[in-house]
Amino acid sequence: MKVHLRVFVEVENLGKIMNILYYKGVTGFYIVEYKGISPQEWEGFSIKEDPKSAISVIRDSARDAILVCSVLNEEMVDPIISEIAETMENERYTIVEVPIRRIVVNSPK
Repeated sequence: MKVHLRVFVEVENLGKIMNILYYKGVTGFYIVEYKGISPQEWEGFSIKEDPKSAISVIRDSARDAILVCSVLNEEMVDPIISEIAETMENERYTIVEVPIRRIVVNSPK
């Protein structure tokens, strides 16, 4: 089975994650840049419910983060997660595994 592995890290740890994936045999990945606030940081915030106010709070208070994603064979996932846990022991990260039922690629000429 294939798994979509998603690892959220702070920007300064992107290189660590890229190296872990490379040394564990991952041949490709993609990244998405994010701005986010963890629950501990926004606890107690009272945000006006209009979109401009909410976006303003995120722009002013959020940290830059990166989502590193890769589609992997299931047997590759646990060793990667173990390496991330060891290497990133004192860093913030979030890992999400999503099982993939199907991949359809359309590549017209």
